[in-house]
Amino acid sequence: GFFVEAHVKLRPVDVAVEGIFLCGLSHYPKYFHESIAQAQAAAGRAATILSKKFLEVGGAIAEVDPEKCVACLTCGRVCPYYVPIINVEGVAQIDPAACQGCGICTAECPVRAISLRHYLDEQIIPKVESLLAGVV
Repeated sequence: GFFVEAHVKLRPVDVAVEGIFLCGLSHYPKYFHESIAQAQAAAGRAATILSKKFLEVGGAIAEVDPEKCVACLTCGRVCPYYVPIINVEGVAQIDPAACQGCGICTAECPVRAISLRHYLDEQIIPKVESLLAGVV
């Protein structure tokens, strides 16, 4: 019933979702002094984000074509970060700041309404064909 850190040694107060940190008893039962030290570490990590005027997101993020989306909720069910939502227009919407670029929603979309920026079929297929040209 406790939360798990992203990496035990490299990111001990971070969770898999960017911008969320844990400390104290949310992690596991620990002594008071250890909880205080972990709380200070979490506050320090949060301060690094809050001190910036702008946040830059990664280049690989999922985008939804609203013309193709049928709001089947497949993307929302398969996303490990729970990013896709159905907006008021009745189509899926993906927050670029929250998207981790894993591409699971892109692969699972039954109508191919979601694409991963910088990883389009028009970009990947020629690369694969050129690699296979020397093999076949």
